[in-house]
Amino acid sequence: MSQNEFSTKRARVAAWLEERDADAVLLGSIPNLYWLGVGGELRRVTTIAVGFVVTADRCYLLCPNDDADRVRQEEVRGLGIEIVPLLHLGPDVLVERARALLPDKTRWKCDLGRLGFEHDPTVDLLRRTLQHDEMERLRRLGHDAATALEEVATECYRGILERDAAARLAAECVRRQIVPRVILSGADERFQTYTRPLPKAGNAEHVLMLALVGMRGGLHVALSRTICLARPDTRFVERFQEVLGTTARLIHHARRGETLGAVVRAALPQPALHLASLGGLGGYMLPEVEARPSSNWKLDLAQVLVWSVASPGARSEDTHVLSESGLEIITATEGWPRRAVTVEGSDYELPDLLLL
Repeated sequence: MSQNEFSTKRARVAAWLEERDADAVLLGSIPNLYWLGVGGELRRVTTIAVGFVVTADRCYLLCPNDDADRVRQEEVRGLGIEIVPLLHLGPDVLVERARALLPDKTRWKCDLGRLGFEHDPTVDLLRRTLQHDEMERLRRLGHDAATALEEVATECYRGILERDAAARLAAECVRRQIVPRVILSGADERFQTYTRPLPKAGNAEHVLMLALVGMRGGLHVALSRTICLARPDTRFVERFQEVLGTTARLIHHARRGETLGAVVRAALPQPALHLASLGGLGGYMLPEVEARPSSNWKLDLAQVLVWSVASPGARSEDTHVLSESGLEIITATEGWPRRAVTVEGSDYELPDLLLL
């Protein structure tokens, strides 16, 4: 937990309030809870109504009474957040207690609708550019998620069930304090048919694709790997290389100052024909902003991009951070095979098929 990170975020919120001529904001969305909680594991309390109340000079965290001591000691200790226990559950209790903290004439904003406050989703924009400490947490998460998935992938064998491989991956995530938000596992015919195969009882005799969306401290990463359990045919390899080519073009055109839409249009000559989601801006949601031809979000440094290029029988997905030199992949280890793809004279090393 970083006091400097928290102080910077509080200052951002205070400036945002001043710009909107407001006195306080109630933050109740899960992404914003994690963002302002600077990496604290708040997932035990986000299934019920929990919220931050932030003013120009105060910050309160409203949470259930039976969780208040744990949150105070283990999640937000030393940050100067005032814990307000809630004796009952539900959004009506959250709103009532929030209002009681401040004078009746307080001018409120809220990141959620239908709570009786003025809904202003622009507060979500504050979390989309990461600070240094957030970036370091994201890099560690990316490395740990890649290590977990790639270790499981190298242990796969002919005949393994999709769901058994998924269960192994889930266990490795939990062991590394990663929440497996999504696990895909598709073998042979199901992988050839679906771009997002959920784990079933199918046996993998020739090929197995594993994909993961992992979360820790509210930050998300996504990645996929494909394992060949038998010698792949030429057309299968060609399809995978085509997907890698699209991924490389997306990476190549993603530069500071470009819009997501411009990147998609430059990378895919006919983007409308690509039916699956390409991913987009990442961070505390996945995606924060979807990558599509009409996306007008402007890219900047310290932002996260997840490229997900998929077609039946081929998938390439990884998480990147944007720096002065372009995109840097953070969800791959040195031990996984890579393939160099050239785009306009620039080479990009991307995770390749694993041949067992």
